[in-house]
Amino acid sequence: MVVLGINEGINSSVVVSENGQIRFALQEERVNRQKEYVGFPHQALDFTLQHLGLGHTDIEAVCLSNLKSPGFTKEQFHANYNKNAEQSIEELTKKPGTWEKIKHTRLTPERKKPDPPDPTNQKIENFLADHGLGQRPLVRTHHHFNHAASAYFGLRQNPKDAHLVITLDGGGDDACAHVYVGEEGRLTLLAETPYGHSLGNLYSRVTHYMGMTPHEHEYKLMGLAAYAKKDYCQKWIDTFHQYLEVDELKFHCKLPVSTGQCAPFLARDFQRVRFDNLAGALQFFTEEMLVRWIAGIVRKTGIPRVVCAGGVFMNVKANQRLAALPEISYFDVFPSCGDETLPFGAVWAYHAERAADHGAGIEFETFCLGPKADFDLDKARQQYPGLHYQKLDDPDRTIAEMIAQGTVVARCRGAMEFGARALGNRTITADPSDLRIIPRINKMIKQRDFWMPFAPAILLEDAREFLHVPHSLPQRLSPFMMHTFDSTDRREDYQAGVHAYDNTSRAQIVNSKSNGGFYEMIRHFKELKGKGVVLNTSFNLHGLPIVMGACDAFEVLTGSDLTHLVLEDQLVTKA
Repeated sequence: MVVLGINEGINSSVVVSENGQIRFALQEERVNRQKEYVGFPHQALDFTLQHLGLGHTDIEAVCLSNLKSPGFTKEQFHANYNKNAEQSIEELTKKPGTWEKIKHTRLTPERKKPDPPDPTNQKIENFLADHGLGQRPLVRTHHHFNHAASAYFGLRQNPKDAHLVITLDGGGDDACAHVYVGEEGRLTLLAETPYGHSLGNLYSRVTHYMGMTPHEHEYKLMGLAAYAKKDYCQKWIDTFHQYLEVDELKFHCKLPVSTGQCAPFLARDFQRVRFDNLAGALQFFTEEMLVRWIAGIVRKTGIPRVVCAGGVFMNVKANQRLAALPEISYFDVFPSCGDETLPFGAVWAYHAERAADHGAGIEFETFCLGPKADFDLDKARQQYPGLHYQKLDDPDRTIAEMIAQGTVVARCRGAMEFGARALGNRTITADPSDLRIIPRINKMIKQRDFWMPFAPAILLEDAREFLHVPHSLPQRLSPFMMHTFDSTDRREDYQAGVHAYDNTSRAQIVNSKSNGGFYEMIRHFKELKGKGVVLNTSFNLHGLPIVMGACDAFEVLTGSDLTHLVLEDQLVTKA
């Protein structure tokens, strides 16, 4: 029997677990081609059930990602940002009870069902019935408990030792942060920060203020921040400290409105502040707050093993600071730790609660959990006539040879990776030694912002030749691109994968368990060029999700200046 996990909110997704092991995972955006889709994952659920041949009798239970299912669309979500940006401080602060409501928000994470009943939840139940799952037991657990369960069961150093499990995001189920102790398969809540006191919301509001898309483009501010000097930013860092502070194990908003309503205050306080200084101030402030918060939790509890999840921990530069803390002996962040991964925690917690070993047997090695690239190849051949196909005896060796000769190649092989990062199977790859490859790929397909670096993929055994590795990271280091590293003096060997200003690198450390095929490709490249590192950027057109199968891959090939695509064992080129 299998358990189905569903995230029915931001970046909705479906996860299938069997006896505690993840068998399949798919985001709605990959199927409906709407990036960062918000809403119920209708198409992903249909695809998953059909692809795996699952009927309702095969499914033991359906685990939802929230106690109270989000009831908004992406359009409503962004309309709220725009509305707040147009409000005045006077209009916000004169609302009766505004600050009192934020100050005294409390939640009860241990409850199992929303109280009172919510019509949005009934809507979700109707959706499940439409997919033939109306008779399956429905399990709801708290949003932040699911974030915590994903980090604990997926990343813990071992099942016996106590770990701090820390979550932080914009908000879910009336909270924006939880602190747990995880031990022997159980999570005990130590502290909660109510919704309205969110560091994540503050970061997203600044993203919107700077003309970018919140909950999608925060990484652009992080990349831009590296160009700012802290001395120039200090005044604005101090301003952010007037918005939010750390109060023991929690965050505390100092504004008379929630952090999610701070847009008018940003307009007042940061008018005509240079874009790089504003991005830098926000990033420095975020790092300072996270370091202060988590170091304080470690000191207070005496537990040096820390695992994290929640959208704020997509900030890889902050993760680098945390990994270097002397108080921490073990540190990791769950991959693509936004709301799309909530179902991982939900299904693992469901299994652990019922298993005799409390989930000790759960293993998590790979994020390549989707369909193979050729599941729709016959349809793609008909839809895109005129392409040339060459069958390859050793596709990964061929890719290595092509990129060693200076060719940019799209690698679309094996099970699709889940989440925000391309991890080798839906990847554009090239030799990273020449900086000119960045504008070349940007003009060819990516149209990436000029200040943003690409990422390297490095063999595990060679990682320390190219990177300074913190003592706290697990042995597999960073197979899912959740950490940034300082580069060594060998950075010129992969300078297109290094940030041009601060020489850091958001590296994917590739081992044979996380992605054996991609590992072999890089190993072949090393035989040819003497270095176990290649360039890795996601295989997609600008503004669209990462490709899923052959139809999407051929759309990118024919709709861009890309020249070479390897799809499973076929080299595909334009006639």
